[in-house]
Amino acid sequence: MKYRVLSFVLFAAALLVFMGAPVDAQDKDKNTHVGKLVSVKGQDFTMEDKVGKKHNHTLAKDAIVLDADGKDCKLADLKTGQAIRVTTKAGDTAIATKVEAIKRKS
Repeated sequence: MKYRVLSFVLFAAALLVFMGAPVDAQDKDKNTHVGKLVSVKGQDFTMEDKVGKKHNHTLAKDAIVLDADGKDCKLADLKTGQAIRVTTKAGDTAIATKVEAIKRKS
């Protein structure tokens, strides 16, 4: 009986540890969101997330913009409707530090 209780407690502890791991991974990416490009005007752009909410961003001076092949490009090179991943500055979600075009699955 003692071994059954001990086994159950160890199993429950392991389950808690493994279930908590994905939450930590999500916290690391809280400054990153995915959606589609709606419009670009100079260094400002609007994107729409997966649930349809629009986000306005301004590109940081040292921001990285990558096309779907992972090559450097300009924000204006990205097409409206293109799937993008935007990383924002910690503490300021209006400033984009990285914009990546995402390849569509064939």
